[in-house]
Amino acid sequence: MNNTQKQGYGLWTMGCRLFISCLLPIAYCLLPVIAYTSDLDSVITKLQKNYDGIQDIQANFTQFTTSASIKQTQKAEGVVYFKKPGMMKWEYKSPGKDIIVSDGMTIWVYQQDIGQVMVGNAIDNGSSISNNFLAGMGNLKKDFDVALGEGDSATYLLKLNPKIPQPNIRDIAIAVDKKTFLVVKTIVHDQLGNETKVIFENMKSNQSLSANLFKFKIPQGVKVIKPGTGD
Repeated sequence: MNNTQKQGYGLWTMGCRLFISCLLPIAYCLLPVIAYTSDLDSVITKLQKNYDGIQDIQANFTQFTTSASIKQTQKAEGVVYFKKPGMMKWEYKSPGKDIIVSDGMTIWVYQQDIGQVMVGNAIDNGSSISNNFLAGMGNLKKDFDVALGEGDSATYLLKLNPKIPQPNIRDIAIAVDKKTFLVVKTIVHDQLGNETKVIFENMKSNQSLSANLFKFKIPQGVKVIKPGTGD
């Protein structure tokens, strides 16, 4: 593997971590809750019920990724799309214009600035929790130990810990707006203590997003890398 491939593989790993860490909170969390309550069981029940009724989601996002080792934070912004079963697209607008997209079977990580795309199996790069979700079988109570944390005047805070240890997820926190009962923020820590915080705005659901949105046509002249295959 040459230096370019090593760089690509490192970014592929980061992309897959983003896929697991950020899609899962969206899957469980970008859901409206329809009653004013701070009761944990009630909140969980409504989150799950609404998740079951949502077929697709679109949202603007601002992402802050903080490295535990070097204590630096990177900011990124863009639009995310999700559609059952197992389709998603992260379309970055800044600082780069990377695209992470999956049709549920294949995942593409396109880095426009260096002219390359990594292609892999979406299922192989998921965890058991995210695979359950991608198959449309995600269950908050089944997959997580859930507790109410200390929110603020505007939000409730739910703290999620996987019941089965996951390689890329240590814990998740979600902030639920007390007025709209929409999830406005997710915070994910991995096993190394790295933090991915995502703030969601302008959320729209059940727009009948086309499955074609989640296909990626590789641009002509772009280098294709398939990690684990020697390519």
